[in-house]
This record gives sequence, structure tokens and C-alpha cells, in this order.
Amino acid sequence: MTRFYYLFFLTLSAFSQLSIADEGFSISAGGMLFGDLYYVSKSHLPNAAESTGWVTRRGVLTANAKAGQSWFGRARVEAFDTGSAGDYDLTGQGRDLYIGRKLGQHTVTGGLIPTISYDVIEHYWNKRYLVRLAPDLHGIPSRDLGISLKGKISNDSHVSYRLMYGSSATWEADHNAYDKFMGAVVFQPTEESLFELYVDEEPRPGNHDRSTAQVFAGRKTEQYFMGVLYTHQDRQSDPPLEVTALLGTLKVTSSVSLVSQFHYLLEPSPKGNSITYLPFDPTARASNIVAGIEFSLGHHLLITPNVAWTVYDQNSQGVRPEDDLQVRLTVFFNFE
Repeated sequence: MTRFYYLFFLTLSAFSQLSIADEGFSISAGGMLFGDLYYVSKSHLPNAAESTGWVTRRGVLTANAKAGQSWFGRARVEAFDTGSAGDYDLTGQGRDLYIGRKLGQHTVTGGLIPTISYDVIEHYWNKRYLVRLAPDLHGIPSRDLGISLKGKISNDSHVSYRLMYGSSATWEADHNAYDKFMGAVVFQPTEESLFELYVDEEPRPGNHDRSTAQVFAGRKTEQYFMGVLYTHQDRQSDPPLEVTALLGTLKVTSSVSLVSQFHYLLEPSPKGNSITYLPFDPTARASNIVAGIEFSLGHHLLITPNVAWTVYDQNSQGVRPEDDLQVRLTVFFNFE
């Protein structure tokens, strides 16, 4: 493990200084690393309670390329821990591998790419190092092997669209083995505010088709960000996903911010105990909050003491599962 961190930071230091440009073609590179020093005070999983340690949630190396004013591409690999508290194991995979082209007000991208499920929300939220968005946590994939088309309805329009097809072919970070059709419309009345409506359809064999409807509204200024998110995914005979979330950041000083995500599961988590870092009891509705104080130490380092607390409703047997409570010190090195 020590060798990994030494090698990673050595590579990251070299990558962060890499920039090549020649007659309209350029390559730049960078990376990031974030993880938690954690203490699990309570857990619905008996073996996880009272555990403590360090978990590397993600180490990423990225290379970006541009050719002229239109062509672009990205290759990204990552290392991360899998498992559960007290028993994490470091592994790795490819994360992004795509090329794209700008066509006036429109952009087409193909390969292993971020889905459009919450790419706009992530851009506004920008705190994934602390906690993933609620639908991401509970099983809606953030990557797919496919093609996307994005753009504005017209040059002066406040309305933009995003379309994406995710292939049944899979590779590395893409774990979705079925065709998926995604679409979203974003209305941005001002530079600070937006409203998004997202839907998708994923035909599956038998009575297991999945369809998602999602609504997001947010406002971001120099001082604060706040947003509300609602996601409903029907899974036919499989357990559904229904979750609502509140997101917020508040800049207290130039180097100190308050950060939080609260989400409530209106149905028990369909992913449940298989969620790495923040497992949920799969039998009961739950309220979860991750909240912390973010300290910016220079241009490349964030230190965020925070808590992750989950409280459960009674399940169908009339039993309320034990709370989950983690106290964490999250460290984020960012050279992207």
C-alpha cells in the first residue's frame, strides 16, 4: 500500500507538469486522489461497528487531448478500494476513454463516457470527493460505453438538450450490460440558476425493464450552492429506487466552506449492503446526511472533517435497523 501512494504521487507530480502543444494539437495531464481516515461508531452490519482505518476512495490519472478547435479526447485510469469497513482491498480499472467533436452549438462524444444521468448536477455540486450523489450511490451508473449528443436549442436559447445511447457492450467502468436510452432538457433562465428534467429507458429480459424520471433544480453563486433532486426508477418486478436529496455548500471565508448532502429513501435501497463506503440496510427506508467543514489548503489540497449518519425507519417486520454513523477526515489532492 505504501508503494502505491509513493508511485501515485510520483506519477501525479510528473503528470501535473505535462503539457504538450504542437500546431493545433495539445495534450495535458493531471490527476487526483481522495480518501477517508474513518471511524465507524455505529453500523447495521455487526462486523463493521467500531472499525477504524484509511480507505482510498479514488486515485485518478487523466490525459486530455485537443486537436484544433473541434476535436477532443480523454483517457483516464483509476485506483480505488473495494470491500467494507475494516476489510478494504485496492484495485484499479479504466474510467474514461473517448473522443468527441464540437459542431457549432452541438457536441458529439463516443466511447466510454460519463452518462448524462447527473453530469450537469455533478458540475454544479462539484463535491463528489466527499460523497456521491444519491442516485449514484444507489445504483444508477455514472459511466457507459456509448455515444452522446449535447447542445443548445438555438444560439440565444436558455434551453439545452442532452441525448445518449448506452450500448449493451461493456468495458471496465461500465457495468450496464443492456441497451439504455437517455434524454434530458435543461432550462437555465439565468447564469446562476437551472432546472433539469431527465428520463431514461432500459429494456431488459423478462419483467425487469428499468425506466427513470429525474428532476433537479439548483442555484449557484460565488457565496453558496443549493439544489434539490428527486429520482424515481421503476424496475418492474425488481425493487424500485425512489430518492430525494438536498445539496448545499456555503462559503464562510475564502478558504473555509460548509458542505452537506441530505437524502431520504422513499423505498429501501435496492443496492443496499453492496454500496462501498456507505452501505445501507436493504430492508428499510432511510435518511442519510453527510456534512462537513471544508478547509482549502492552497490550490491542490482540501481537508474536510465530516460525519456520515444514516437513520432507518421500521422495516416490514416492525424492526428499526441500527443507525450507521461514521466520523471521517476526508483528504483530497487535486491536480486536475
